[in-house]
Amino acid sequence: MQYISTRNSSLRKSFSEVLLGGLAPDGGLFMPLDNRRFTNEELEDLSSLNYQELTAEILHQFVSEEINKSDFEYIVNDAYQAFENKDVVNLIKLEDQRWILELFHGPTLAFKDVAMQLLGTLLNHFAQKQETKIAVLGATSGDTGSAAISACSRYKNVEVFILYPHERVTEIQRKQMTTTQAKNVHALSVQTDFDGCQAMVKELFLDEAIVSNETRFIAANSINWARCMTQSVYYFWTYLRLKEELNGLIFSIPSGNFGHAYAGWLAKEMGLPINKILVATNSNDVLHKLFSENSYKKGKVTSTLAPSMDISVASNFERLLFNLFNNNSEKLQKTMSSFPKEQISVPGEYWKKAEDVFLSFPSTDQEILQEIKNTFETSNYILDPHTSTGVRAARELISPDQSVITMATAHPSKFMEAIKQVLAEDAVETPSQLKDIEDKQEDFVVLPDNIDKVREYIVSSIN
Repeated sequence: MQYISTRNSSLRKSFSEVLLGGLAPDGGLFMPLDNRRFTNEELEDLSSLNYQELTAEILHQFVSEEINKSDFEYIVNDAYQAFENKDVVNLIKLEDQRWILELFHGPTLAFKDVAMQLLGTLLNHFAQKQETKIAVLGATSGDTGSAAISACSRYKNVEVFILYPHERVTEIQRKQMTTTQAKNVHALSVQTDFDGCQAMVKELFLDEAIVSNETRFIAANSINWARCMTQSVYYFWTYLRLKEELNGLIFSIPSGNFGHAYAGWLAKEMGLPINKILVATNSNDVLHKLFSENSYKKGKVTSTLAPSMDISVASNFERLLFNLFNNNSEKLQKTMSSFPKEQISVPGEYWKKAEDVFLSFPSTDQEILQEIKNTFETSNYILDPHTSTGVRAARELISPDQSVITMATAHPSKFMEAIKQVLAEDAVETPSQLKDIEDKQEDFVVLPDNIDKVREYIVSSIN
């Protein structure tokens, strides 16, 4: 399997080059040259596999030129040792034709663990194979940073640099990043919003001081293909567990950077019979405006009760746009060259493909809280604020007789300040992972909204 840039299809890279990199040199995102499409018969054959076996079966196509099947199976099994649930993820039935897929049973209690733990194990594999040092560089609006740190800090030849918006993540999210006491972890609190952090990371991956460094810098964000491909697996797992009960197949996704929702599109492209993907947003509704108005436009970010979705530029939309343009990198490059100065509206003949799959729905903070309260009263289940947007989108957009699975992206205990506004303080039990960090000393550095200062800190820390 070779990989190309969304903005230059003549560029060819191997999986390890894509994994151990960030953006393509032209600023595009890496994509596989082709995907295997599973037939109905092949899907049926996957039904008996456990989650680890299913992951190896679906994803080996993307690494097969460099990792043999048995080695990849070992890597996958090693990656998921840290999950408290043997199936990695967990299905909960809320009511008739409504399910929750809990994706937060990893070490940091967020869905990012599912992809990040595999990414970390893959990084260690190639670092050892190539005898090189790796630096993970990423921006986070909350959970990506702690997931990257958890996945990579145990490897001595991997450094981790995470940029997060100063005073714009929850206390728990911050402490998960700043209390590891690991010497190879660098938590950078940057005096900007998430979009500012993400823009810096993208610029740094095109920076000579980073590109030419002896240490290989890789992307922790969902701009890294390994994140997207790994997230596609739990769509398959869910379908295979529920296929006898389903009336259609609809997934509702709390979405910020669009990597999670794009993974659903990828699963559909690989043959999974997904009817619709619901893109749920908070009041930072750039994706809702995209799918409801065919208008992709950068806006201002406001702080909400669902901070991981406080984003105004959804980087992985470029991957979907590339697919909508029939993988035409020239057309994609032309379209993206004027963004964000100019909004993007997808021409009708291409847009229909997105309209046939995606629906969207936004929720305000008050609506998020009301959904948490309603779901607890009717189903005795506690949603975190992000998952609340997904449950509400399903209720508002889809008739009760159709099957909807909402992705639960974080354990509710990570957002107790929000939940306490509508439920009793003792409604959620604090998991041991969070109790353990309460009194630990924090270690982080506050940096100005200045890429030169951020670059200077990173380069001086790595050398």
